Amino acid sequence: MSMALTRSSFSGFRRQLATATSAIFPNATTPPAYSLATLRAFPSLEPHSVFPVHNILVNSPLRRDILWMAAVMELDNRRVGASNPPGRSDHRFSRRKLFRQKGTGRARVGDANSPIRENGAYALARTAPNDWSTDLPAKVYHLAYRTALSDAYRKGNLFIIGNESNSSTEFQKGDSGNLEICTKESLAIKQFVSSHQIEKRNLLFITDDYFSVANLRKAILRFPSSKLSVKQKEEVEVRDILKAQRIYIEKNAFDWFAHEYTKFVKL
Repeated sequence: MSMALTRSSFSGFRRQLATATSAIFPNATTPPAYSLATLRAFPSLEPHSVFPVHNILVNSPLRRDILWMAAVMELDNRRVGASNPPGRSDHRFSRRKLFRQKGTGRARVGDANSPIRENGAYALARTAPNDWSTDLPAKVYHLAYRTALSDAYRKGNLFIIGNESNSSTEFQKGDSGNLEICTKESLAIKQFVSSHQIEKRNLLFITDDYFSVANLRKAILRFPSSKLSVKQKEEVEVRDILKAQRIYIEKNAFDWFAHEYTKFVKL
């Protein structure tokens, strides 16, 4: 016995329009927006608490092109532009051609001031002062700071020194919640780098107030190594963060970085 197939027979097989992502990926979740950073005591680097930091500051993707542009801009701005290379009009030679134009079998040459000569003048010589400075959009430069900090955080080279205001943690003897040390002798720095096995690494100390770490500054100046530097938070450049293999930054300075370089980011 045959059954008549009508349009109403296929009404149950109509394809429904997918309007929600949750129907396709029922277990999908949004990635976390924050990472955990450890607060440490100095100089033992003993951890005592953690606090959340937005991923935009410590977990931004690596952008080598942005870091390159920031480093080039900083190096351009360091150029003094005080050189006065002699131009063709400033050189001591005359304007007479060294050889006649034709008949010698040699290539055509100009006068002795030509830049192709060994003792010739400089082509397009400039007179001081020369301004070699360049600029970047603020959003791009801020992204370079966040990228550099994120790279240091992922590599485990970022150490945040401080203490929570409501914390009751007691530090070990000789430790503190800032980068200041109890003596200005270089022996303290020698013990610090040897105990953490970082003798051959570039160390960067970022402080909230440059004058509050007088002992640390004097001890580093007396220490026989050029791989250690102390900078106030406003003086730190992207190149300093990239060059450093260990970064020790005070909590207040880190908060300043978070406020200063996320101005154009919607958190």
